[in-house]
Amino acid sequence: MKSILILSGILLLFTASAFGELTQADLEKIRLIVEESEKRTKEYVKIRIDELDSRLSGKIEALDARLSGKIEAGDERLSGKIDELDARLSGEIKGLDKRLDQIFALVMVLIAFIAVVVGVQQILVAMQRKNERIQDEKIEAQQKQIEAQQKQIEALRHEIAVPEHERIVPH
Repeated sequence: MKSILILSGILLLFTASAFGELTQADLEKIRLIVEESEKRTKEYVKIRIDELDSRLSGKIEALDARLSGKIEAGDERLSGKIDELDARLSGEIKGLDKRLDQIFALVMVLIAFIAVVVGVQQILVAMQRKNERIQDEKIEAQQKQIEAQQKQIEALRHEIAVPEHERIVPH
């Protein structure tokens, strides 16, 4: 449309009658020529836009189909890798679970062993102390008996050493 206007302007500059007056009929002819030129230009532009639109729509659809295929292929690959990773990690987790169970059982056995060792030692120490107490009590009782017997021996010695007339006989 610009080219038509520029061309019209150039033609007006080169004509000798450009400085003359235009009649109403001349203006009407020019207006009809411009309108017809505009109409043809609009039709041409519309046709070009429709052609471009149809070509771009086809290219967009082709690109969309190609990208959709690539996305689906990538999605399938990722799903496969995720499933594989999930299976591998599940296996590793099960293995770790078994190891943790074994470690837990070992720790419980060790705790029981330590409790038995310490408990037996405490029981032995307690029994030894009880035996020592019993022996101490026996020794103490024997010492009292010895002291009592020594007092009796002293009393008997004293009786033998004291003359008979000085002895006091209990009634």
